[in-house]
Amino acid sequence: MHKVGSATLACLVLLLATTACQNAEAPGQGASSTTETAGPQDIYQRHCANCHGGNLQGGFGPALKKVGAKYDKDEILQIIKKGKGNMPSQDYVSKQDQATLAQWLSEQK
Repeated sequence: MHKVGSATLACLVLLLATTACQNAEAPGQGASSTTETAGPQDIYQRHCANCHGGNLQGGFGPALKKVGAKYDKDEILQIIKKGKGNMPSQDYVSKQDQATLAQWLSEQK
């Protein structure tokens, strides 16, 4: 009976490993391939809303409702990349998502 349990466990491990390999993404496709279809609001909700509020109203971080009146797209992109004040760099966010966010936030006036 112990051998049957070990064989079953080995098959399960092999099955899981095979499934993981089939679902693995090719190099260079990572998060950007799933976020290509994400809109700026979705990206914002995933990466920014915890600090800046779900409706850009602010919270731990400042309100972003009129951030486009203060900063242009390139300035916002630099803030996302490098951080500012208490905000750390958000460089873990894909380059494409950073650009999408910067464009969208620059339109918030």
